[in-house]
Amino acid sequence: MNRAICSTRRLTLTVGAAAGGLLVSAFLPMAVAFADETGWVPDPTTFDETAVTGFPPYSPEVVTGTEQWSRFDFTTNNVTVPDQLIGVDTSTVFGSFTNDDFSNGASSIDFANFGGGWANEWIDIPGTGPGFGISDLLITPFGDFPVLGTFV
Repeated sequence: MNRAICSTRRLTLTVGAAAGGLLVSAFLPMAVAFADETGWVPDPTTFDETAVTGFPPYSPEVVTGTEQWSRFDFTTNNVTVPDQLIGVDTSTVFGSFTNDDFSNGASSIDFANFGGGWANEWIDIPGTGPGFGISDLLITPFGDFPVLGTFV
């Protein structure tokens, strides 16, 4: 193997590993400051399918329907307010990528799962107090990192 190519690959891997380590260390302190105590979860028993499109594995499968979401307390693992949000839920699956998008006109919840422990959750629920407002959470195998909002 050409020595110049081997050195270039080694340099690229070293720089990439260092940059990844810096990125994780920059976000790590924020993971401790924010904790998910309450959140929103779908109630799959209320899902009423209205449309299905796509031909997996050649094109994304998209399932749309109405669904209800409940307030959930993650510290006690209990639903605190059942079926509080009622709206349209669209689930898209393409390979290992899945996206669940819920909206009822005023509120919006979007969960994008990239696979391998990587995901992003966007929540926009009007109101004041814990669990309301706009939040964006990056979910990684190394912990969850708030991008925007407090997620409480």
